[in-house]
Amino acid sequence: MKKHLGSTIALVIGVLFFISGLIQPTNNLIRGIIITFGALAYRSAKKQKLGEVRVSLLRKTLELFLIVIIIAAVLLQNNLSYKIETYPVDNLIIPLWAIIAYLVIAFKKYRNEK
Repeated sequence: MKKHLGSTIALVIGVLFFISGLIQPTNNLIRGIIITFGALAYRSAKKQKLGEVRVSLLRKTLELFLIVIIIAAVLLQNNLSYKIETYPVDNLIIPLWAIIAYLVIAFKKYRNEK
């Protein structure tokens, strides 16, 4: 459990934001989706690197699909530059955090890797 504490916390926060966005429509809906999908992709990649799950093409494809959804959720918004200026955390910082965290773990070498 300690190995995945960060992604577990991110998942809980993402789901709470998502539920909040469903109850009262705000930026929390998109924020929740981005945080949840980023945490799921990160956790999957980390489990593969630690040897907790088998590396598979399906798992890698799903991770990339989650990252593509994050990118699309940001880029397909109307008035993106205005939204980034007005809400930089929701439209720039959180998505970048999710993507960079995934890329770091996906390309990180562990001792048991060759």
